[in-house]
Amino acid sequence: MEWLVLIMLILIGFTLLILEFLVFPGVNVAGILGFACVGGAIYIAYSTMGTTVGHFTLLGTAVSGFGVTYYALRSKTWKRMQLNSQIDSTVEGVDESIREGDIGMTQGRLAPMGKVRVGDHVAEAESRSGFIDENREVIVLKVFKNKIIVKLKTE
Repeated sequence: MEWLVLIMLILIGFTLLILEFLVFPGVNVAGILGFACVGGAIYIAYSTMGTTVGHFTLLGTAVSGFGVTYYALRSKTWKRMQLNSQIDSTVEGVDESIREGDIGMTQGRLAPMGKVRVGDHVAEAESRSGFIDENREVIVLKVFKNKIIVKLKTE
């Protein structure tokens, strides 16, 4: 029965430590409980089964710990877990009919980014005139692939 408790504590401890290193960022309860389980198993081995069994438990736990760490940190282990899909989609860009100097109307408040309607097209815009309220006329200053730069039209 005592052996079963030792083995279960060590396995639970290793599982919690692996979860701590690979899943949970930072120092969490899982890491602390993992060290406590492994340390508790070694303490129980020394206190209830004697020095010889305690030494073997300590040695076995240390060797197993190095083995689990080596296996977990190998590159082949990560290749089985990594995502291998390719991303082939692209961001919908600004329509090519929008040119510098075009006049548009803000769809919402530009603070400093927002939506602007230029002709029949709505595009993401960045304001060079600070915050611009909605339904105000703007002038296109520059056209990029994914946004346009505008300023408030002053008459």
